[in-house]
Amino acid sequence: MNDKQQSLILIVDDNPLNLQVLEHMLKRGGYKTVQLHNGQQAMDYFVQPKTYMKGEYQTARAQNSQPSMDFVQKKQPDLILLDIMMPGIDGIEVCRQFKKKESTRNIPVIFITALSGTDDKLKAFEAGGVDYMTKPFIPEEVLARINIHIELKRAMEQLKKMSVTDEMTGVFNRRWAYEILVKQIEIAKREGSSFIVCYVDIDHLKIINDTYGHAEGDILINTVVNSFKEVIRTSDYIFRMGGDEFLLLFPQAKLQESDNLIKRLRNKLCQQKINGFPIDFSFGFSQFRVGDTLSPDELIKMADSDMYDAKTKKKAILT
Repeated sequence: MNDKQQSLILIVDDNPLNLQVLEHMLKRGGYKTVQLHNGQQAMDYFVQPKTYMKGEYQTARAQNSQPSMDFVQKKQPDLILLDIMMPGIDGIEVCRQFKKKESTRNIPVIFITALSGTDDKLKAFEAGGVDYMTKPFIPEEVLARINIHIELKRAMEQLKKMSVTDEMTGVFNRRWAYEILVKQIEIAKREGSSFIVCYVDIDHLKIINDTYGHAEGDILINTVVNSFKEVIRTSDYIFRMGGDEFLLLFPQAKLQESDNLIKRLRNKLCQQKINGFPIDFSFGFSQFRVGDTLSPDELIKMADSDMYDAKTKKKAILT
């Protein structure tokens, strides 16, 4: 399956003929489509729970029944073709609303309309549209513009992914750790909840790098990281803080449960060896509780300090 076949285009137009023409063009171009007939349907599409069937806008609730096997769960569109002049909520207002919401603001919107005046084009761009096409449609132009904006969207997504992830392990990087912690603190304060931060330092990495080379050291790091990936919840986060140090974030978790989880994983990993060295790590915790005013930096430093104490005690036992 190529990239076009994986792309979904949302078409919003109150004219059934326009919908039919655009759907035909896009399907010939290898795209999937969902057709919506007005601005309200476009707004409703992004409100759960919704389904669509065979390219047509439908909702199970509107049918007053459970969705049948003909229905498929909606997915986030890669691009929106949006008519400007529609009854009720016009395209300009729909686009403005999309750009206000985090879940939809990054979906490119191309306006489609019979209007061709400069003022109309300016309003479209000011509302957040990335392009503008006038009727009647020229198939080659429609597909060319859509192709370019989907490619641009994917390039931006790839750049964003690269900016927040660690290249070697694929987990989030240090910069993103602070961003997520800021958001998690806001959520905890708003919901009156707590969360756990765990700081991890992998043992023996320097010795393995110096003695057997960085390729063996990379195996050690990825072995530990992959083990963490297998046991954490989908709501948890892993960040590489640098070298052999990692940060785990457990939203709405209890300290004792998190401690037990990490200890079980550590005991399991210690049974494996790399060049004679058992795979091991030291770890420490900090906790954000209801009413706390701790900053991300303070939470990290507390967990790091707790980890350092644990590492020191471990060395004392071994010597």
